[in-house]
Amino acid sequence: MEVESKSAAGQIVWTASQSTFVHTFLANFIDEGLKTSTGFKKVHLNKCVEALNEKFKLNRTGDHIGNHLKTLRRRYCKINQLRSLSGALWDEDQYIISLDHEHYRNHFENPKNKGDDEYINKPLPYYGNLATIFGNSVATGQFAKSSNEPLGVDADCTAENDDNGAATAMTNGQAQSDVNDDNGASCSAATRPYKKAKVVEAANESLARVLERSTQTLANAIKEAAVANRALPERLFSIVDNLPGFEIQDKSRYYGYLVANPDIARAFADLPLLYKISWMTMFINANF
Repeated sequence: MEVESKSAAGQIVWTASQSTFVHTFLANFIDEGLKTSTGFKKVHLNKCVEALNEKFKLNRTGDHIGNHLKTLRRRYCKINQLRSLSGALWDEDQYIISLDHEHYRNHFENPKNKGDDEYINKPLPYYGNLATIFGNSVATGQFAKSSNEPLGVDADCTAENDDNGAATAMTNGQAQSDVNDDNGASCSAATRPYKKAKVVEAANESLARVLERSTQTLANAIKEAAVANRALPERLFSIVDNLPGFEIQDKSRYYGYLVANPDIARAFADLPLLYKISWMTMFINANF
């Protein structure tokens, strides 16, 4: 069980698994058409925080979710900014920003770019969900985060703000029910994604529906097979163990499930990284 943690300044600290849970939960909301033109309604943030608190035994509020969305929004803009760097290559399957040695060295000669290392030449599995949530409707200037600020901490979520509900804006004395995710601004053309993430392609089909069809196709193939192939994929343990954002206990449970179901394990091993994370998240949420 994860425990509630705060930084020395009293700010909420989010673990990778907690953050993954939040943006996966909200991305599914969008796929179901539950986001307004101005953002998420407070009732949807409250549903998200209820599920988060139940899973991780926390005591977060809808305002904490709203503030964490701002952090995720800054991260999304930062990734898009780095994608537009000279010499940068973008792998849309694994969500990797690649720089060769020379461009990498030139970029990090500037001390201000020190924090960009966590985004370059490594998979960014959460990008698909962030693209679903924010799309092109975020501002790169207002929400740009300094490279020296830790992205696991919500910089605008102090202990005082937690108590006062900073995520709910007040207009003419009334609480605004929507948490705005764009403030009327949009990403610049230089930082706009060149292609939509695969999870929102095909007329913004929901990830849940895609996975449901994939699972049904797999089930039909298994039923039609004359002899079941019980061989497990090579490096199955490494594939599960290297998935980011999950606790060891959850990885162990899912690995055991795959070992007991070789056909599903083989299908899982061939999925792109984001789909692997989604499958594992759905399994954990449904069973634990």
